[in-house]
Amino acid sequence: MTKEQTNMLKGVAILMMLFLHLFNNPELNSICEPWIYIGDHPLVNILSRASNPVDIFLMLSGYGLSYSYSHKKLSIGRQTKRLLQLYIHYWIILLIFVGIGCFVRPDRYPGNLSTIVLNFTSISSSYNSETWFLFPYMLLSFTALWVFKAVDRMGNVLSLIVSGLLYVAGCYIVSRYIASAKAYSTWYNYLLTYINFLFPFIIGAVFHRLVEKGKVNMSVLKRYPSLVPFLLVGAVVMHCLLSNAVVGPFFQIIYILLLLHIRIPAFINKGLLSLGKHSMVMWLTHSFFCYHLFHDFIYGFRYPLLIYVVLLVISYAVSFPIMFFAKQVIGRVSYLRV
Repeated sequence: MTKEQTNMLKGVAILMMLFLHLFNNPELNSICEPWIYIGDHPLVNILSRASNPVDIFLMLSGYGLSYSYSHKKLSIGRQTKRLLQLYIHYWIILLIFVGIGCFVRPDRYPGNLSTIVLNFTSISSSYNSETWFLFPYMLLSFTALWVFKAVDRMGNVLSLIVSGLLYVAGCYIVSRYIASAKAYSTWYNYLLTYINFLFPFIIGAVFHRLVEKGKVNMSVLKRYPSLVPFLLVGAVVMHCLLSNAVVGPFFQIIYILLLLHIRIPAFINKGLLSLGKHSMVMWLTHSFFCYHLFHDFIYGFRYPLLIYVVLLVISYAVSFPIMFFAKQVIGRVSYLRV
């Protein structure tokens, strides 16, 4: 999988993320006017069940870091620099949007000193609940070297079985005990989230190892490319019917395999590549618009397609100045220079 293909998949994942966060509300009828229903459920709400972008990002991360590991380029020092660059983007975004929030929602922002510190360290995501992914991902990135060494010792198959069983157990505990108690800021929830992240991360790593050894042979998809769109639609339909956290990673790897073999028109591919490059900032900013600060403005467009396009355009547009400013800051920190 090339860097270009990785960025294309990130572009697909960020499109899924925006769609999921806009339309996974069971009370969708009260905030917008869907056009198409299946039974009593809006179609966009049903389709949101097939969106699980976090697993795609984790698989891509596992693939990329496994590549670095296999080429002796993965180290704590490199990961520290990489994560500091991520957090610089995150801190700039918080400064901008929390600053706006002080005027738009002074009841919520900035909060007391404890709230400020916990959010700026990403231990808490009370400023922007959709950044819950950041802290456990940081932990996973720091420990990736030891994760891959464990995979070396255990082998691909056993690593997938063990991480898969831990994933199922983690999903059960979170659904039965963490979610019901809303204990999302507890240390044991972070531990369980880390455990849950391991499975899709290791899937990505094993996928890379198999690709490197030439053991991924999708000859049927190459021989019959016209089948790929139909298989992709079929996978989406099945995922909507079997919407469950346990099966999510299996569908995401199917999506990845199919998307890598689908013939995407050049102009669409170019758009996905650009979205992929901006996906990190779009992830960290979009929910400030659709949830926390400008909810009524975004959903004021009423119709799902318009709502989606508006959020996509705004999130994409604001990513440019943020990425530019972050690049200037990073360039002035000698430790982060390559």
